[in-house]
Amino acid sequence: MENIENKAGDFQQKKHSIIDSKFPEVDALKLIHELEMHQIELEQQKEQLILAKEQAEIATKKYTELYDFAPSGYFTLTNLGTIAQLNLTGSKLLQKDKSKLINSQFSDFISADTKLLFDRFLDSVFKKNIKECCEVKLLLDNNRTINVYLTGVLTENSTEVLIAAVDITQIKLTKSALKESEDRYGELLNNLDIGIILHNKDTSIIFSNTKASQLIGLNKDQMNGKRVFDPIWDFIGEDNNYLDQENYPVNQILTHKTSLKKTIIGIKKREDESIQWFLLNGFPVFNSDGEITQVVISFIEITELKKLEIELIQARDQAEAANRAKSSFLTNMSHEIRTPLNGIIGFTDLLMKTKLDKNQTEYMNTVHESATILIDIINNILDFSKIESGKLELNIEEVNLIELIHHVIDIFKYDAELRKIDLLLNLDKNVPNYVFVDSVRLKQILVNLIGNAMKFTKEGSVALSVKTVATENENQCRLQFLVKDTGIGIKDENHQKIFQSFVQEDNTITQKYGGTGLGLAITNQLLALMNSTLELNSHYGEGSTFFFTVALAKSNHENNLEYLDCNLENEEESLKIKNVSNKRILVVEDNKINMLLIKTLLKSILPGSIILEASDGKKAIKLYKKEELDLILMDIQMPHKNGYETTTEIKKLKKYNNIPIIALTAGIMLGEKEKCLESGMDDYLSKPIIRSDLEQVLFKWLKLKNFVVKSIV
Repeated sequence: MENIENKAGDFQQKKHSIIDSKFPEVDALKLIHELEMHQIELEQQKEQLILAKEQAEIATKKYTELYDFAPSGYFTLTNLGTIAQLNLTGSKLLQKDKSKLINSQFSDFISADTKLLFDRFLDSVFKKNIKECCEVKLLLDNNRTINVYLTGVLTENSTEVLIAAVDITQIKLTKSALKESEDRYGELLNNLDIGIILHNKDTSIIFSNTKASQLIGLNKDQMNGKRVFDPIWDFIGEDNNYLDQENYPVNQILTHKTSLKKTIIGIKKREDESIQWFLLNGFPVFNSDGEITQVVISFIEITELKKLEIELIQARDQAEAANRAKSSFLTNMSHEIRTPLNGIIGFTDLLMKTKLDKNQTEYMNTVHESATILIDIINNILDFSKIESGKLELNIEEVNLIELIHHVIDIFKYDAELRKIDLLLNLDKNVPNYVFVDSVRLKQILVNLIGNAMKFTKEGSVALSVKTVATENENQCRLQFLVKDTGIGIKDENHQKIFQSFVQEDNTITQKYGGTGLGLAITNQLLALMNSTLELNSHYGEGSTFFFTVALAKSNHENNLEYLDCNLENEEESLKIKNVSNKRILVVEDNKINMLLIKTLLKSILPGSIILEASDGKKAIKLYKKEELDLILMDIQMPHKNGYETTTEIKKLKKYNNIPIIALTAGIMLGEKEKCLESGMDDYLSKPIIRSDLEQVLFKWLKLKNFVVKSIV
């Protein structure tokens, strides 16, 4: 600035000297013009200097503000530790006025336990002339301390040190709280009875708790840092096969970015042949960008449970094999027992229709009744087997309930008259005529209950009552069936016992009254299929009442009067043939007695028929090739070639002309009928063969227009 003023003074003097001098006028004007240009230049420089000064003042002010209000405290210290200069933040950090802190000792604010550390820090900055850092505590008023982080560097003249101080008290508290939390949760994890392993995103183990080490049998040092493909152990799947690395639990989570839940996995260490089994859960940990940073795996050992499961599976397989063997045994036994019974029942039935004297009739009735009882026992055993295996299903159809109930009563009328027991039937007037139910099973239940009551009643009465029970469902009717007797009754302690399979009230019952102990158990199981249960009211010596309630779908059946009139007209007629047609029927049966019985029944039903015989499947095929036949009655179990194989082979012959093939089988296990139909047979008759059933089959498949069919309930 002074140079510009001096130049301006010189310019004025030169101007006056030019004017006063005796230069030519032209030269003088030229010089004056140059001087004026210099003057303009000087004035511009002056303005620039003023502007620069203003900008410097603004910059200085900004610097001062930045310096004072910086987030860190700034101090300028001498080599003796005296505060030469500081910013406003520094004074606030020390909680003193700025003016009072100038020329004071910075070390006066350092706590005693960190003063030595500060002295070393300051000495090192001055002597080594390098940037130094340290962490100290500042002692403030009211004995309050804060933690600060100091950074020091020498000034250019190396006489002072510039120090930046940052308050890290909150950071220290946060770190302390975090460490305390980590310690607490670390202690918690280590005391959990569950193995916890934390994997990095490269699958390496970064943490494992104590239980994990105990379960796997490796210490933390052996586990930490190991990745899943390191050869420490192999993973085994539930099928006992080694898993590929991409199917390892951690890799699955990393690949699919989803959790694993209740996964059963085996671990086999390389140096050990045994397998440890674990129930494992795992989930990924994501950062704010949605990337997986860690994978957490938790697991418990289930080796003993796995062994038990294997044993249970083996036991189940053995039980299923035993059950199959039992079913096969029952099928064979059914066939073996029913085959001779078929002959006994069939021929006694035929004999009873011949002219017999009184004693012969009584003897034949006894034989026929004994055979029927034996059939009932076999049926009970087979029914129990089917129910027990869960293979019995109800066949729901529209049924004339009143007719069914009367038919059940008719079964026991003769026996009741002989024993002079009153057999009573009480029907509520609201009981519907037609309902939807499995008629065979409902009839079986009622027959079991009434038969049981008759067996244990010496005198008095047995009564079947059917009542309606209120229901809110308009499409259903609730019916209560009660069978009450005046028999010996049941002791209170035996009320539940009698519902168990193969169990009777006591040993004397079996000796005195007989029976398998299956009747009530089967009845209760059949009722369970109908969503009902058998109940009992009984007092020893006073009789018993068995009862159950079932909900049945209503029927909108309308009686066909013309059909009923037709049935009434023909009620007393048996199946007859007015015009006999010469039907050629092949009977394939290996049992001579059954062959004789079937031939006898056929000749009785179709007197003009021609009956051909074959004792096994091979002979049946030969006869079929030579003869023209109208129908085949095919036994199932035969030597050389059974009924299934024979039927299949016949149907493959070029000569086959859709001739009806009817199965004759002594087996009544579930699926027997379906198996016959699947093999190509057209219909099914079970042994012992009932004449009426045989008549129906013949009428159906021979299509004899002259059959008059009796109404059969």
